[in-house]
Amino acid sequence: MRISIAIIIVLLISGCVSGYQQFYKSEIVENNIDDLELLQPGEEPKVYGTQDFEKDSKTLFPKNYRRIGHSSFNGRFEDESKVKEQAKRVCASVVLINSKYTNTQTTTSPLFLPNTSTTYISGFGGGTTATTYGTMAVPITSHQRRFDQAAIFFAKSTEKLKLGVLLSDLTEEQRIEAERNTGAVISAVLDGSPAFNSNLLPQDIVIEIGGIVVKNGRHLQDILKSLDTSIGSVNFKIIRKSKLKDIEIKFN
Repeated sequence: MRISIAIIIVLLISGCVSGYQQFYKSEIVENNIDDLELLQPGEEPKVYGTQDFEKDSKTLFPKNYRRIGHSSFNGRFEDESKVKEQAKRVCASVVLINSKYTNTQTTTSPLFLPNTSTTYISGFGGGTTATTYGTMAVPITSHQRRFDQAAIFFAKSTEKLKLGVLLSDLTEEQRIEAERNTGAVISAVLDGSPAFNSNLLPQDIVIEIGGIVVKNGRHLQDILKSLDTSIGSVNFKIIRKSKLKDIEIKFN
């Protein structure tokens, strides 16, 4: 009986859908899927552990990797094979993962098993047997260690960016140090891009582009979208290590 119960429990657990699959959220925009170099059949995705998603995501940007989706959930620990399975489903070539123990959950629930009993009924000249069919409830107690688990899925991009930078708004600390509230911070620079070749660096604060004062990261993105690169170059005013600099960005 104990062996049968153990087999049933293993089958129930193994049949569960992976949390990486169940809680996956795509970040792919329909009109840019053609600009992604997705994982091909037969290829294996690379999985890396991280303690800082933001920091390690920025290290992938210079190599032209872009986020295509993410998963986060709390549950039993899922090993690397589950992450790889989901990466293959969504054609991600690189995955960043993190897990942290939260608690151990104890649950007791009834498991209903078939039960038969045979009764001998005596009578004149002999007796007969009667078989009764039914079920019996067996209490099953399980202990499950639970973890907060998260993953970000990446694919390589073939899109040619105008400037080739990852942008963010100024933090409070950066505003105090630069003595200003406006501007945008360059978080990462794409290898071989116009920004890279013109020597823009991570942590440079862009305060002006082509005579237009930059308000924040979104404003700079909007400026770049409307920028005509056929002009050949544009002047950036930046703050680098508390010093004001002019940098000419060449697009050709």
